[in-house]
Amino acid sequence: MVVGFAVATSLWAASGPGYAQSSDTVLAKVSDLVVARVDGMVIDGRDYELAQQMFVHDLKGLDEKARHDFLVQYLIDVALMSRDAQKKDLKIDEAALQRNVEFLRKKALMESWLGDVARSAVTADTVRAAYDQAVKDAAEPQIRMRTMLFKVDAANDEKAVKTAEDRANEAVARIKKGEEFTKVAEDMTGTSLPATLKEAGYMGRQQMKPEIAKVAFATEVGSTAAPIRTEQGWEVVKVEDKQTRKPLEFDVVRDKFGMVVARKAQLVAMEKLRSEAKIERLDIPEQPQDQAAKATNEGAKVKAPN
Repeated sequence: MVVGFAVATSLWAASGPGYAQSSDTVLAKVSDLVVARVDGMVIDGRDYELAQQMFVHDLKGLDEKARHDFLVQYLIDVALMSRDAQKKDLKIDEAALQRNVEFLRKKALMESWLGDVARSAVTADTVRAAYDQAVKDAAEPQIRMRTMLFKVDAANDEKAVKTAEDRANEAVARIKKGEEFTKVAEDMTGTSLPATLKEAGYMGRQQMKPEIAKVAFATEVGSTAAPIRTEQGWEVVKVEDKQTRKPLEFDVVRDKFGMVVARKAQLVAMEKLRSEAKIERLDIPEQPQDQAAKATNEGAKVKAPN
C-alpha cells in the first residue's frame, strides 16, 4: 500500500544512488584518484568510497580531517595485512566470500533498478503535477489571533475551574459590548485569577492546540469566540486575520518534488513486484487462526467431489 508523501519525508531510495545514478557511476567518478601507494600497491578513490560506506555510522562523531585520516590508514592496514596473509598462505571461507559478493551484486542491481524507475517517472509534467497537488492540499488558511488565558493551577479544583470560566465569560461579554480586547485583558490582569494576553503571528492548524484550532478556524475574522477549555484553564480567542499560506516558488522546490515523484514511482513498482511474486515468510510462525484456516481448506479439498 502506498502511503501519502510529504516533501520532508525520508526518501532513502530517491535521494540515494538509486535516484540519480547507480553506485557504480558514483564510484567511477573517483576511481582514478590515487589516495595512497603501499609498496607499489595502489589505493584509489573506489577503495576510499567503499570504506567510507562501510564506516558511515561509526565516523559520525569525527571531524572531516579525522574521518579522512582514519579511512586512509584503514585502507593502508588492509593492504599490508592482506598481503602478509597471502604470504603466509592463510585461508578464507571462499564460499562465504562468494555469497557476500553475490549479495553486493544484487544490491547494485537493485540500485540500478531503482534509478531506472525513477528516471522513467520524473518528467517536467509529473514534477509540476506533484507540486500543484501539494499547493492545493496546503491551501488551508493561516490565522492571526489574540488569546487571553484564565489560568487554573489545579485542574481537579472544580471551584477554581468554575471561577475561571465565569471570568472568561465576563471578558467575552465585555468584548461583545464593544470594548477593545486588549483593554479588557489589561483590566482583568492582576485579579486573583490573572489573565494574560498574547498576540501570535500567523499559525496553521498544526501549530495550535487542537481545541483552539477547532474553534479558531470556525470563527469569523474580527470575532471573539466563547471561552475554550484547555489543559491550562480557559482561553478567550479573537481572530484578527486569516490568510492563505503562500507556497514556495516551484523553481525553489523542483528538485525536492522530483524526489517525491521518484520515490512514489519506486514504491508503486515495488508493490507490483511483491504482488506478482510468491513470497513465503518462513521466519514467522503460523498463528492458530492460520493453522485453522489451513486445516479447513485441506478438509474441503478432501471432501470435494472428483
